[in-house]
Amino acid sequence: MKLDTPESYERPEVRELLAQLRTELDGFLEGMMSAKNVSPKIPHDINSIVFLGVGGSGIVGDLLSDITAKRRDLPILCHKDYFRPPYLTRDALIVAVSYSGNTTETLSAMVEAYDAGLPTFAITSGGLMKEICKKLGIPVVEVRAGLLPRMAVPHMLGAAVSVLASAEFVRITTDEFKSAIEEAKRAQESVEVHKPLESNVAKYTANCIYNKIAFIYSHGYLSSVGYRLKCQLNENAKMLAVNQGLPEVLHNDIEGWNPAVANCLAVVMLRYKSEHMVIREALDRMETILKDRLGVAVSKIVSEGDSDITNILSAMVICDYVSLYAAIMRGADPIRVDRIRSMREGIMSNVRLLEQMARRFKVESK
Repeated sequence: MKLDTPESYERPEVRELLAQLRTELDGFLEGMMSAKNVSPKIPHDINSIVFLGVGGSGIVGDLLSDITAKRRDLPILCHKDYFRPPYLTRDALIVAVSYSGNTTETLSAMVEAYDAGLPTFAITSGGLMKEICKKLGIPVVEVRAGLLPRMAVPHMLGAAVSVLASAEFVRITTDEFKSAIEEAKRAQESVEVHKPLESNVAKYTANCIYNKIAFIYSHGYLSSVGYRLKCQLNENAKMLAVNQGLPEVLHNDIEGWNPAVANCLAVVMLRYKSEHMVIREALDRMETILKDRLGVAVSKIVSEGDSDITNILSAMVICDYVSLYAAIMRGADPIRVDRIRSMREGIMSNVRLLEQMARRFKVESK
């Protein structure tokens, strides 16, 4: 089997991504340390937290929202656009996240939020965001540079958790996070390269989906992991994927499936052992219909942790390995994202917006 042969991992781009995957979980604690000495002056009457970000940086808000769902008393929203949400008032805390620091959408929305007087802090590795924040006095957490933006998610997420926990907006201790990371490392070991396909859920899943369009189904706090997997398959494996959540898919998606698409589509279900009975029955029923009645390939990734944080981190790292193995099966370069770069460089309005902001704040355009 291709995924069990050493030569499959010899390409430089595969080695590079694998190296970043193997240190991914350590990035959470590194990100928390990056934020240790950053204490934004946040008003105590905040009634919502709004994350600004797109792409890999935008996923930070999605993951944090799910991780803290049972550990906070105010909503966390994720906004992925050029403009700040017009309904926001000064009771909303803005968290602007851009790993490169040069994401036009996030910079534009952050500046709009600042102009509207909204309390703001930023997370970045540098770029225009860092320089603009310095000019405006916006607190900024600077995380380690030099990573693929999609692989810097743990660093940025750890930084966000640290700041929001210090401000007592979320209730997560460092010990809780460390415990979840250790559990996730055990899950990671179970899908490592040396584990054969028959006992490796990441290899098995990749083998089921690599030559198809993948539909990812999840529920509750694994929804953000489903979205992360969709994006990782897009960028690492260069394949189309769709992310959907229960119970909504029971009211629409299921009607669209038929045997005619069974050969070109596949399903990945993200599950956890402590599912509510109604969710368990719904997913089991859906699997039966898809596999037995319609002949669709269905694979499952089941998190075995005892807490939502553990399940999220474990599922995330397993899914990242799925994307690597799918890239290997497809012969894709999991590092380069030439189409994304070409798209962004070809949108001249993006270029002009960055230049305008650089001129306005008298900083160097990166």
